[in-house]
Amino acid sequence: MEIQIKPHIRNSFPLGGIAIRGVSVVAWIRYIQRLQLSLTDIQIYPIPGIVPNTLWGCLVTFHKAGLDRIPPGEHELFQMVSGNVYIPERSLIHPVLTVAEIDKLFSSGKHIIHPEFGLVELTEALNLPELIKDPVVKECKSIKPVSASIPGRIRSFQVNTVSPEEVLKNLSENIFPKQEKMKDKPLNLFEKMKLGIYRVLFTRKESNNQNTSVEKTRQATRLDVFLQRFFKTDDKWNKLQEDFEDLDKRNQKQIDKLMDLLKNNPEEALRYAIPLDEGGSARGGAASRLDFSKRWLDFSLFGNNIQSGSGTINIGDSFHQLQKQYNETAEELIKRGDYQKAAFVYMKLLKNYSKAAETLEAGKYYKEAATIHLKHTGNKLKAAQCYEKGNMTTDAITLYKELNDHEKVGDLYMLLDKKNEAFIFYEKVVTDYKLKNQYIKASLFYKDKMNDYTSGQALLLEGWKTNKDPVNCLNNYFSNIGDIDELQKEINAIYSQDLVDLNRESFLKVIQHEFKKKNKLQESLREMAYEIVATQIRINPSIVSELKAFSPNNKELMKDTLRFKLYSKKSKSA
Repeated sequence: MEIQIKPHIRNSFPLGGIAIRGVSVVAWIRYIQRLQLSLTDIQIYPIPGIVPNTLWGCLVTFHKAGLDRIPPGEHELFQMVSGNVYIPERSLIHPVLTVAEIDKLFSSGKHIIHPEFGLVELTEALNLPELIKDPVVKECKSIKPVSASIPGRIRSFQVNTVSPEEVLKNLSENIFPKQEKMKDKPLNLFEKMKLGIYRVLFTRKESNNQNTSVEKTRQATRLDVFLQRFFKTDDKWNKLQEDFEDLDKRNQKQIDKLMDLLKNNPEEALRYAIPLDEGGSARGGAASRLDFSKRWLDFSLFGNNIQSGSGTINIGDSFHQLQKQYNETAEELIKRGDYQKAAFVYMKLLKNYSKAAETLEAGKYYKEAATIHLKHTGNKLKAAQCYEKGNMTTDAITLYKELNDHEKVGDLYMLLDKKNEAFIFYEKVVTDYKLKNQYIKASLFYKDKMNDYTSGQALLLEGWKTNKDPVNCLNNYFSNIGDIDELQKEINAIYSQDLVDLNRESFLKVIQHEFKKKNKLQESLREMAYEIVATQIRINPSIVSELKAFSPNNKELMKDTLRFKLYSKKSKSA
């Protein structure tokens, strides 16, 4: 007899297990924890895969009821046909077997049937105490200051800065390491003779990445082939090549040495780099002499660490070449993520303070970037923005106050949970808007920034009454009133108390906008419109054209309006 399982629309047996796919016991335990199951209420049986010595997953069986309330997620629930047989949910065994037949066939132990791996006997449950080790508990002592209390909630967060002078000192003394002077003695007569011979044997070539390499010349290659017949010469050639590189490097002109070092070892080269002036000269060193002694004790952006004396050296055509190489070196350092050294190049060597600050800001060195803006570029706005990005809120507020950016000052005080101080500056913003007759912006500021609906509405009424953008002010005033009955009262109050010849036509445009909303106010608004037109028609006969907006389907009214306008024109011409 062949036993099969076939799909069915419902479960024929109670749910008694869940199958978890995967080979990791840790993953099984984590999933069981997500289901909030107690390990004392379950048993876990590993399920072998169809390939020898592999796992398909595991079957978790339950001692207690309640499995039907657990969402299986990506795993499968199983029916418990008997105490020893489990089949997937919404399936049944074919052919149908009695309980006695099932107990007889599967008396050896627990079995699971599934289309992917067939019939499998589950011989042994996992012994969880053997697999799970208790965590190592380390003693931890918590120390709390006697005078401090733990706050119930964090109201604000900011970074307290030190003075710009201390920032500069810290960068000068601590950011970059000190280095010793480079040994670079000039060639003696014998070394110059050796270099002349080496140049017959070796040559320098520049690769695509602008790094130089040393290769044998054609003559040296021929000589090497000849000597290889009698001697093993590889080690000797390597030593000769190293000696050539050392002599050739020492024999280079000072500017060429610096250029070569900038390409191959930019970090070391910066310690000997020459600051450039806009006039095409280099700073530092004795007059009219360019030496290659180390010029920087460290990579300080702000310290005055040039070791040589003062003076200006004309480096001629090399100025633009060196300037280009400095820029390329800075860009390469930025690609490596070394923003401070790149800023050192821009600030100390190229005298480009804005670019130095921009580079530090990109590297999130906001305090240092702000200091450069304050001390060198004079850009207080950029400095304030850097302080703001770095959560140095108090320093940012100080600068924004100097810049009269009242809204930003208020926003930052709100971040510090200082509402009273924030509202003082928000009121200054509102005052500025009023002086510019921008009553709608002032009203929105009250409502959105200060959560003051009443003051915002009062400003809109003020704009209407003082004839400062009256139509838009009153339209916004009415649109902020959500209750239809309250709106009716406000419209009636303004109509009966505030209308004069100067603002009646403006009010007519406002109620025309409200009339288009097609609510229960339409009839009363139409009556108001008729009365306003009747009052103003002597002053402005063309106002009758506004009536069509309140009776769009009244064709007779439109004809009468047209005839009236024509009659008025004839009367004026006569």
